[in-house]
Amino acid sequence: MKIKPKNAGSAILIVAVVIVLIVVTRYIGIGTTRNATRVGYVDKGGWRDWSASYTLLDGTLQHTLRPRSSDNLLHINVKNESGTLSIEVKNAGGDIVFQEENLDTGEYDMYVSEKVTVIVRAKGHKGSFSFNFESSE
Repeated sequence: MKIKPKNAGSAILIVAVVIVLIVVTRYIGIGTTRNATRVGYVDKGGWRDWSASYTLLDGTLQHTLRPRSSDNLLHINVKNESGTLSIEVKNAGGDIVFQEENLDTGEYDMYVSEKVTVIVRAKGHKGSFSFNFESSE
């Protein structure tokens, strides 16, 4: 089924609406940005958590997480079988609140109670990672 706009004005309006929707979703941080080669990649996540396991990850992934009002701790879990994995976490103002390169298998915690953007950079990495907000109480 093809939809044909009745005139050029309708086509321009449709394109403008689509562009505005893309800009708004990027501004409020909906979804995940992916610029990576992924083999055997399985992820799960939403507004408060994000996890992935894979056979190969090479490149950059980005995801925005939002805590509940009672959450004040971001818990990070990394499993490293081979390759390198680096993680950067930025607060709503764009300030880096956590940054580690070449992470080993382990767990990492940070106190944060606002929306954060998580950036994962991998080079030939095999393993998994997970991020989830929790209450420290």
